[in-house]
Amino acid sequence: MGACAFDPQTLSYSGDPVAQAKCLMRGMDATRNLAPAMESLPPALASRVGQDSGLPSREALSTFLSKENLEWDFAAYLWQPVSRAHDNDADAPPARYFVIHDTSGPNYGHRSFPADIDVSAKLNNLGSFKCSDGWGKAHVVVNRSGGMLLDHDFAIPWRETRFEQAANFAGALKGLFLHVELIQPRRSEAGRGWRNDAQSPNPGFTAVQYDRLALLYVIASVRAEHWLIPAFHAAIDSGIRNGHDDPLHFDVGSFAAGLGRLMDELDGGMAIAAANSDASRTRVPWGEIDSTSEPNSSVTTSANAVTMPSVAARDATGEAAPGAERPTENGQTGRTGPKTESKSEAGLEHRIVAKHCQTRIAQGHRRRVCWTAVAGTRARGPYFVRSMGRRVSYQSTGTRHHAGNLRAGHGRVKAGHRRA
Repeated sequence: MGACAFDPQTLSYSGDPVAQAKCLMRGMDATRNLAPAMESLPPALASRVGQDSGLPSREALSTFLSKENLEWDFAAYLWQPVSRAHDNDADAPPARYFVIHDTSGPNYGHRSFPADIDVSAKLNNLGSFKCSDGWGKAHVVVNRSGGMLLDHDFAIPWRETRFEQAANFAGALKGLFLHVELIQPRRSEAGRGWRNDAQSPNPGFTAVQYDRLALLYVIASVRAEHWLIPAFHAAIDSGIRNGHDDPLHFDVGSFAAGLGRLMDELDGGMAIAAANSDASRTRVPWGEIDSTSEPNSSVTTSANAVTMPSVAARDATGEAAPGAERPTENGQTGRTGPKTESKSEAGLEHRIVAKHCQTRIAQGHRRRVCWTAVAGTRARGPYFVRSMGRRVSYQSTGTRHHAGNLRAGHGRVKAGHRRA
């Protein structure tokens, strides 16, 4: 059951959550074998892993995501749960593990890494990871410039490791793990054959990648309603023939530092929201928009594809302003009609409600106005790419196995998709 002793009855690894994270967040040592378990976790992780307290509010996180132009793929679904084990069985436990991968490519062979790997449009092209058939490799892919591709929402059960796909589990692990890929190029190491991928850049990842990873970790944990246990692909697949070696040169301290900074910012946002709570409850006439407020976008429902009226078309009570315009499904604008109540669709277990706020100036007074909208279909923003397009190569089975340890060779195979 792996180096961290997975228990198929409890669907968890051995030890308390902190002990599990110390065992699972270990990569490869200098001899290309699985490194020993970590002696300790950074405080930002140790104080949170496995806990159901200290999570930021969905409202504060939604506001932050809106400022980052990430509301459509991430903020709009904060009120939806994460996947569950046994392929989303309602009686199975929700996702517990946040698995960190690297793409192990592109492979530069025996050439040196280019100096522009962090900004190269070709290397960081998320279009290379789009899958028009819906079988993208991970839940989210993060490039070295901080761009993100959402292949599968965290509510969708998915498998990416050999361990999860083992036949003796009979699919019980599908939905227990959430997967994030970080783009990292590789090159061949001399003496290990002509085409291997034993070497990665050092440092292995950029600061913005760690920040994005921390953000995804918070999003997944908020939706799971407990802090997930971070894990490395290499540790999960240890002891399995042709297991993977990623992520190489991952700095746990940088990931924890990014988490700490993000939580400080989210805590500050919660304090501001609390200070403005009285003003947000006050009914005021609709005035001109405060020029310092952040833009907000309307949200649509995936169940009926009906677009909610835009924020500019509502007064402080939520009523549509006469003659106001709203965006339609194709991005065009149209006239608003009378306000109607939204009803749950048959088979839709969860209504996804996003709260948005704006500061308005009315009759010489600044007021905070908040409203809710049912979420659904997603629009494209500058910091992420929707999953669609051509097929991509999957991580290979090229790692050599010896005496229960992983060896170099996290290579690539022919283009295609491993079904999850």
